[in-house]
Amino acid sequence: MGKMTIARENIFRDKKGQGIGQVFVFIVAGLTFAFVMIFGYKAIADFLEKGETVEFLQFKNEIESDIKQIASEYGAVRQTTFYLPARYEEVCFIDLDAEYDSSSELCQKNIIACDVWETAFEEGGYTAADENVFLEPTAPVSIKVYNIELDEDYFCATVSGGQFTLRLEGLGSKTYLSEAS
Repeated sequence: MGKMTIARENIFRDKKGQGIGQVFVFIVAGLTFAFVMIFGYKAIADFLEKGETVEFLQFKNEIESDIKQIASEYGAVRQTTFYLPARYEEVCFIDLDAEYDSSSELCQKNIIACDVWETAFEEGGYTAADENVFLEPTAPVSIKVYNIELDEDYFCATVSGGQFTLRLEGLGSKTYLSEAS
């Protein structure tokens, strides 16, 4: 009788310990899952943000170099598509050598661009400003393309699906920008 009773007591004691052990395993598994989800989300969000920054900087370098390159190729015409992160809706270019017009539609659209244009006009044109390309929403860094000429004092293009196309024409010392046909 003594051995049977002790054996039954050990079986019951082991089962109680197993229940507590399983709860502990579920708690550890739940915490591990939560940490993986939190840190995974942060890593993915950071990765996407860095990808957008790289895409923007690539756009900035391409537009600056393409406009500068064609300026010296008198009479050369290219239609070029530029790619931006999808969050941008519009890109505006300002001819900083054009006479400032405070009643311009640009001044209602983009106050920052209007202020830069006014300052450039008052202080000597193209060389007086640090930027002549403006994005909506605002770009994280300033963009200044080579000296440009436009039909109007400014030109805005709609960015659709993260891209827009421009017609670039070399004028020898400037690049003429217009909407692609």
